[in-house]
Amino acid sequence: MKRLRASSLLAIFFLSWAVCLAQGQTLFEQSLTEFNQENYEEALPLFLEAWSADKGSARTAYYIGLTYKAMEKYPQAVPYFREAASLTPRVDEGVVELVDVLYHTNNIVEAEKWIAFADKEGISTPRLHFLKGMVLTKRGRLDEAVLAFETAKKLDPGLTQQAELQIAGIYTQQGKYKDAQERLRTTITLDPASDLALYARDYEKIVADKAERERPWRFSVGMGYKYDTNVVTKGDGPMVESISGQEDSALNFGARIGYTAPFSFRTPFSFSAYYSVYADRYFGKTYTRSDGSRGNLTEYNNMTNTVSAVPGYAFGRFAVSLPLTYSYVSLQGVKGNSFFNELNWWNQTRYLETKAVSPTLRFLTTASSFGEVFFSYMRKKYFDTELHPEVPQEEERSGEKMTGGLGWTYTFKDNKAFLTLRYSYARDNTIGRNWVNDENHFGVDVLYPIVGALRAQASVEANYVKYSYDNTYFERKRRDDIYTVSCALLYGLVKNTDLVLQYNYYRNQSNIALYDYTREVYGLGIEYRF
Repeated sequence: MKRLRASSLLAIFFLSWAVCLAQGQTLFEQSLTEFNQENYEEALPLFLEAWSADKGSARTAYYIGLTYKAMEKYPQAVPYFREAASLTPRVDEGVVELVDVLYHTNNIVEAEKWIAFADKEGISTPRLHFLKGMVLTKRGRLDEAVLAFETAKKLDPGLTQQAELQIAGIYTQQGKYKDAQERLRTTITLDPASDLALYARDYEKIVADKAERERPWRFSVGMGYKYDTNVVTKGDGPMVESISGQEDSALNFGARIGYTAPFSFRTPFSFSAYYSVYADRYFGKTYTRSDGSRGNLTEYNNMTNTVSAVPGYAFGRFAVSLPLTYSYVSLQGVKGNSFFNELNWWNQTRYLETKAVSPTLRFLTTASSFGEVFFSYMRKKYFDTELHPEVPQEEERSGEKMTGGLGWTYTFKDNKAFLTLRYSYARDNTIGRNWVNDENHFGVDVLYPIVGALRAQASVEANYVKYSYDNTYFERKRRDDIYTVSCALLYGLVKNTDLVLQYNYYRNQSNIALYDYTREVYGLGIEYRF
């Protein structure tokens, strides 16, 4: 009797299981029909009911995951694709789909684990290799990602266009802009009418602009003419009233070589350096000195050589840099017309040497503006020249200068225009007591595109300089209020070539007549950048 009862219970159990299984299969078939007709809202509850009836079915879990994915509910799809990839027998394509939704939900670490699982289990499909490339790209393992995309192309040529576009993106990140442009052209060639090709065309323009902006080497050269109304900065009063003929024309030349390390564009660290040279050569007009003797304005021919190195580091909205600058100024003196012709001019005409370090902090204030705080320490040495022979100690301008300041820049017109406000305070500790001073400096700079290739640039500065000691010759403390106005029109003749029309006005209002002067400079030049 007991044996009969047990047999009956066992039969009922298997019968119920069979009924549930049959019901689950029936529900699955119904839901699969809805799924194939893209009726995902109707298919999902049927799939879930079939899953409740048979939770050991990897196939049912796989289709629930597909349904959620089709509805773009990626987080809900993840657990079902996990089941499809883990149950026995598993659905191999479920592993691929799991990696896909993990990538879309930014679960990159888990996606890597399932990629490793697929490699171990011998699951190798073109799409899985493509997804592997996407995951490795996000992980920053760019060279491995390129290999994965190349493998996907070989296994399925239909993925070539997508893979080429992804590889182009990787090469762009690595700064391999020529290689990126080649891949983009391949993407376009494969199917010129496709959406991917349209995107690739736009992306190629972006890469070309980026390549231009991130060129490590940059050069510029310029030449010009200027007319200077007061070459010798003639002041006022009886000491200088005999000076005449102080206005003259000059030709000027400038060149610059700049280098920016490639890692500066792709890492928080940066490094840049430049060398520049600028020279004025006056036409050689004769003038009368303060002592009544005759001179030639070629005495004021000058050349400035500057070398600078700027290491830096950026973090978040902030960037710090440490500009190191060396400058060497040559002044011809009374050497005559041989300034640019003698091999030993470097030592014979040396006038001023400066060395400076200027730690600087820049920070974003808004999306279109940034601020700056800096400190500068400079050592300067004036050399004795024939034009400026050895001076009494109280007139010695060599020494050290410390400057602290801040600034704010606002950009507009798609970064083609800007407004900058500046302030700095400086203490000039010279050897000679007559030149020790404190300076408050205010400045405003503006660049604005007018129309087409025509741009306007302007700068206004005010320096208020108070000297610390009574001047030993004039027996009072000197004070200079120096105002400078610079205006320029820049016109782009052709690409990278500007015609520059410039006007500079200088006014030094001093309580000592010798240093009170006005100076105007008119200039016309051309600059080429490459």
